[in-house]
Amino acid sequence: MTMDNDAKVEASLTGREAGSRLLPAGSAGAVTEWYPTQWPRVGGVALLPLAPDAFTGEPFVTAYQPGKLVYIYVGGCGEDHRIPTVATGLLGLACRLKMAVHKVSVSAQVNLRDRARELNTDRYGALALSADGYPCSDLGYDNWMLQHILPKSPPLSGSPVTLAPRCLVVRLPHDLSVREFDKRLHGRMHNAALNPWLRSAVGQVHCRMVGITLGEAIRKTAYGFGDIMRASEAQELYLFRPKTEDADRLVRIAEVIIHDHVLNPHHGVAMGWRSRGQGYGQAFPGTPDPADR
Repeated sequence: MTMDNDAKVEASLTGREAGSRLLPAGSAGAVTEWYPTQWPRVGGVALLPLAPDAFTGEPFVTAYQPGKLVYIYVGGCGEDHRIPTVATGLLGLACRLKMAVHKVSVSAQVNLRDRARELNTDRYGALALSADGYPCSDLGYDNWMLQHILPKSPPLSGSPVTLAPRCLVVRLPHDLSVREFDKRLHGRMHNAALNPWLRSAVGQVHCRMVGITLGEAIRKTAYGFGDIMRASEAQELYLFRPKTEDADRLVRIAEVIIHDHVLNPHHGVAMGWRSRGQGYGQAFPGTPDPADR
């Protein structure tokens, strides 16, 4: 594998060689080698902190009316004990990309294990292209597991976001739907979404550097509707580490969405998304096209 020119420049500046070891040989972590690629920060550089009394001050306390309970979860899959020599699932992809990749999403199901069973049934993210350009369904995407979310700092005092085992529990405002909250979360995290990042100039340089084709890395999911199948891009995969400051940023993003919704009345009008997979041809006028999400 030849080193990309950008990697050579970065290596000369940092004094490190691309591919130099970070963890001992045989370590179970996905990122065991150093590469000069700058990972996107979840939420972008514009993610501003809230005031310490954001949820205990009179403006929020007066305006906030609690609504539905939802859960933000982080999922991963792979490491099949039946074939331990093959890096499968999302873990296998992370090992090949030399980057941490997880699924981050919202569910209203109280028992999140049911959500994991659904992901296993759909084999979420399994579809890709082989190195020679043929469609394939990769192994290991039927073994989804919920990950611990371990921020270094707790949510703010009075926050409608609380930390629970393997999830964040979020009490939405009464006039904010689960669907809309999910879309707003994705919108705030979009800069770290896997597929769009891979297609960017930086992502393509990184793929060449680690020796993986773009088609192998971009993930899709096959959804069944009776006898009909459709393939959709896996939109909820992110360059995300649930045990670092990414977890803190996830908590803050959820808090910002709710705080902004409650104190800015212009968010009171519900937004809608039509799904092409459910038979609709385009989005409602003035709303995001699902094909772009």
